[in-house]
Amino acid sequence: MEYIMNDVLSGAIVPVLLGISPEASETAHRMYRRHGVMSRVFCDRIPLPLRLSLCMKFHRVPETAGEQLLLQALCDFADQLGNADLILYLIPCNEHYTKLVWDHAEELERRFVIADRAEMERVWFGAQSAPLEEVTA
Repeated sequence: MEYIMNDVLSGAIVPVLLGISPEASETAHRMYRRHGVMSRVFCDRIPLPLRLSLCMKFHRVPETAGEQLLLQALCDFADQLGNADLILYLIPCNEHYTKLVWDHAEELERRFVIADRAEMERVWFGAQSAPLEEVTA
């Protein structure tokens, strides 16, 4: 196997997380512990304590730029890895990004495997946790 872009192993699953939140951080750490993969996090800011994380690589996209710039950044990222044998697994990590993904699912599904609602809850909160409706209520 060979490395693509110095840190993505060809043939691997690449978690692509949208937004920085406690769920995103925990998801990235869980993916790293269980599968040894680094998550790519697209977000508008990078919290200081997470900047040196070994399980996340950040791609900063200013929120003020609008959702079209984020979509373009995601598509560009996927296109850079387009020839590699990879599964880009897109996981929105808050309600705002979940809505964005569902609104643009047709375009994103050409490049990413998108987590569905049940899978997002499992990934965010772990297999034995409460459903999202109970947590946010």
